[in-house]
Amino acid sequence: MQFNVGLIGLGWFAGIIARALAEKGGEHCRLWAVCDIEPERGREFGKRFGIDRVYRKPEELVEDPEIDIVAIATPPHLHFELAMMAFKADKNVFLEKPGAIRQNEMEELIKVCRKKNLKATIDFVMRRNPLYFVLKMVNESKIFGMLERAGLENYAHDDHLSPSHWFWDYKKSGGIWVEHGVHFFDIMNWIVGRPEKVVAWNVKREGFELVERVMGFCLHEGGTVVDYYHGFTKPEPFEKTTFSFAFERAYAKVYGWIPVRLQIDALVTKRTDDYLRGEIAEKARNFLPGIDLDLKVEEVEEYEDERTFTGRGKTFRAMGRNRYVFLIRQDRWEVYRACVAEGLKDLSMAARGLKEDCDVTLYDAFGALQVALEMEKAAVIL
Repeated sequence: MQFNVGLIGLGWFAGIIARALAEKGGEHCRLWAVCDIEPERGREFGKRFGIDRVYRKPEELVEDPEIDIVAIATPPHLHFELAMMAFKADKNVFLEKPGAIRQNEMEELIKVCRKKNLKATIDFVMRRNPLYFVLKMVNESKIFGMLERAGLENYAHDDHLSPSHWFWDYKKSGGIWVEHGVHFFDIMNWIVGRPEKVVAWNVKREGFELVERVMGFCLHEGGTVVDYYHGFTKPEPFEKTTFSFAFERAYAKVYGWIPVRLQIDALVTKRTDDYLRGEIAEKARNFLPGIDLDLKVEEVEEYEDERTFTGRGKTFRAMGRNRYVFLIRQDRWEVYRACVAEGLKDLSMAARGLKEDCDVTLYDAFGALQVALEMEKAAVIL
């Protein structure tokens, strides 16, 4: 049985959701109705995706008795109000990030969702990317020791964001840490847990009141330090995102906001080499349905009879230094749509009672939002 999805807010991300359902919704979900306050946009979107039920008011969509899931793809300041409206109509909810821009709002969403015995998830697409899953397995297994540091460099585009765009308005977006940073806070909460301390800086654009760049550090339990940089200053064809990870015996880097390439440069033993090539690679290949993953291994150095090394006061042995490159065959947009489709599928399964809860819950959204708000509160304005 397919779940019917009603989609509110028909901007750019709505097109991703619609295509994801058309291509990969399969037996689980289908787009049933759409809603936008601009009638012409609604008509055009409905025509484009073959949807007859086009609403102008969210109240009308959430009251449609044939809708099982309400997907909310509006600017962030509307997420809380619309999710509450959907919950009160006994609908399960798929939220674009951040889900709310205030902590008390997210707490209220959690409370009402639980009270109504409904299910909700947040569109943290990176959680479903097999390359981040590889990094999670590497960190949890400790095959390369402690994760000492991770560093994000996100040079994002702003060529479609005029100074009057809602993105720059704190009352509508929550600012860069909230609107965009939650993606990366969630992935690090997932991999290493929530941070214990934060420091941050926000940089305004010269001649404007808008904050265009933010940077900060998080200290996690065990001493892991994670630094983040987001700058919305580039033309789209020239944007660049990398996330680097330094373990005691390995360096890793993912490339792209929706990454399709992960490189690990490591000092290895036969056991760690077998584990990467075997169990980790196999689980990663099966992590996101419809997405194919290849692994290429380059033996950079071979140490005869193994060698002994010392670092951080610890002694360890290695048989060589290898470079592992995990490559997703599909382009980032297909990966993006696959992640969205998997999130909707997961929500539908939880709503049917086929699993206890969603893989990504409102508690996860709360955790990421909490870090974002702490960064904003701690930020020195430059």
